[in-house]
Amino acid sequence: MIFDFEKLVRYHFGVFAFTGGGKSNLMSNILRRILLHTENTKVIIFDISCEYVFLLLDILADPNTAAKVILEHRIDSLEQFFNSVVKPREYEADERIKAGLQRIMEQGKVAYYIRPKQKVPTYSQFMDELENQRKGSVDRPHYMNAIDKIHDAILEYMEKNGLSENQEVNEDFVRYIDKVAAETVEELKVSPKSGLYAWATTRNTILDRIKRKHEEEQKETDALTVDKIREILEDKARIVCISISDPFIIKELVINLTQDLLARRKRKFKVKPYILFVFDEAQEFIPELSGSVGIDKKCSKQVETLLRQGRKYGLGACIATQRVAYLNTNALQQLHTYFVGTLPRPYDRALISDTFMIDKGILEKTLEFAPGEWLLSSYIATGIENVPIFIKADNAENEIEKYLKNNA
Repeated sequence: MIFDFEKLVRYHFGVFAFTGGGKSNLMSNILRRILLHTENTKVIIFDISCEYVFLLLDILADPNTAAKVILEHRIDSLEQFFNSVVKPREYEADERIKAGLQRIMEQGKVAYYIRPKQKVPTYSQFMDELENQRKGSVDRPHYMNAIDKIHDAILEYMEKNGLSENQEVNEDFVRYIDKVAAETVEELKVSPKSGLYAWATTRNTILDRIKRKHEEEQKETDALTVDKIREILEDKARIVCISISDPFIIKELVINLTQDLLARRKRKFKVKPYILFVFDEAQEFIPELSGSVGIDKKCSKQVETLLRQGRKYGLGACIATQRVAYLNTNALQQLHTYFVGTLPRPYDRALISDTFMIDKGILEKTLEFAPGEWLLSSYIATGIENVPIFIKADNAENEIEKYLKNNA
């Protein structure tokens, strides 16, 4: 079977199988081949189960592969790194793995994510504050003109500097807009007693927050913010593995990173290099919308947006799960390639059949699959349009075992 890996990435794919069906094995096989057999496709894995550092150990430890492993907490020792990585049972006490992890550490590929303690507003929040000033200004045309002028200045600054709405404002912007706003309210004779005047001439709090945030970041040399992760991915990294088990933190990161990267690609009309976003345990990231609230719903909508719009800008996605029934079906419908393993629940098979137009009788045959056997169907990546094919995946642990024998 010959894959067009670029089409597989750009047009999204899914991997669906019950626990023990070989989902992680297939995923690591596909990702390894994408990295080895495409020229510059990048991969970012949201690894809530913290298992891909082991599954892609040979790739991550390769000095010729630009990579970054981003963990939940700072790693100060090899033992700590070893214990933070989830391994198959037969490898849980295998000391050879430490040699690979040591290489990853020595190459400076290990970091950790830091959520800023200082809440600096984003450009979007900044504009929302300005828009709130309209409510009490509708009967004052000169106030409305002032608001429009400041609003246009914000957009002009963002466009000129290639910024997106969800990025945090910086010190240069605050000083710039402070000058523009102060000049505007004076020019249009906005009353010094008004809320709009107070908003337009008060920036010390924001500047103080930005300063304290920079001081915090400078103290944490291995800590990465959302902006730094994006820069790493856009620069030299071929693979970024974000191994964070806290659901809220990793979902927040998904929302911010995907919004930012999609907005930047749209603004620059950029398609390459392709970037593949991998959502393992996808029910955590794209849950069914009607039963979701808060950050779960926000994350699901954002990943759906990525799936709907990403292919135009070289941003692809892989979603993998054993709980198909819990997924956002709008997101599922964006996939052009799918691998189906054993799904014992009738509802899961029915959902796959309805979503991807696979005959239920063919799906019934997956109940007889051994681990590593898959039903593959693709509209675009195989050259055999939407014809289900039975395949068997290689054992990815063979690659790891080969690496351990040669490098331990």
